[in-house]
Amino acid sequence: MIRKPSTPPAPVFIQWNPNSGALKVKRGGADLASKEQLKKVQNEYTRTVISPDGWKLCLSDVEKYQLFDLNSDPGETINLFDTGRHNDIIKRLTAEICTWQRQVSDKIKVG
Repeated sequence: MIRKPSTPPAPVFIQWNPNSGALKVKRGGADLASKEQLKKVQNEYTRTVISPDGWKLCLSDVEKYQLFDLNSDPGETINLFDTGRHNDIIKRLTAEICTWQRQVSDKIKVG
């Protein structure tokens, strides 16, 4: 199966829904995020798709949109969304997120 997959790879969809409870992020007793940052994360909804060809698109109702080429940037250090060079990929992946949202009855507006 590894050598000859029977089905083509499918995109992976991820949704971030905030935790309505208290959220603390600590390491070794030190806070890793301010209370303002934590509050913002708790009120953010994000939908993400990772495509079989190595692209990751994150659409949020609060945060800046993100696009990463995981083939050349596996650490997700360079956001390519606003470069203007990948509009076709953004359009394709946004459509995939919207289709997935319809299929799972997800009503969050991110794209």
